[in-house]
Amino acid sequence: SSGINAEWPLRPGATEKELLTDLKNKYLRALADGENVRNRAKKELENSKIFSIQSFAKDMLPVSDVLEKALESVPESERSSKVLANLYEGVSLTHSQLHQVFKRHNLVKITPLGEEFDPVYHEAMFQVPDPTQTPGTVMNVIQSGYVLHSRSIRSAKVGVVKET
Repeated sequence: SSGINAEWPLRPGATEKELLTDLKNKYLRALADGENVRNRAKKELENSKIFSIQSFAKDMLPVSDVLEKALESVPESERSSKVLANLYEGVSLTHSQLHQVFKRHNLVKITPLGEEFDPVYHEAMFQVPDPTQTPGTVMNVIQSGYVLHSRSIRSAKVGVVKET
């Protein structure tokens, strides 16, 4: 007897050399499986760290939108009034600070005007025939989108040129 338990899940009737080869292969496969599990766990941990702020970032996007609307609502001619100028500057600084925080956390605003429509990052709201532009081109941006570490967390709402 070779001293190996008969219940061991190896080929019955195999020579010692074949048993050693089988054991070596199983050992190498087990090592590779362990390495794969470690790599997968490491990648999942990295992703959970990167995307842990996704929900919070998504909740902050409407705040940015409101600040942009506030800035757009003050006509250039009205910004000379001292009170309105101070209010405008405060809103502008707040908006700027918010976008610096977004940038620091790799939250990037996308405004795809003139780009080719990409369903991963854009949501088509309407189509318009325009023989002067290439079909599938974004010709109007209703609402900017945002990408967090290359993952779309809000698609840009766009109008797209359709085939004529």
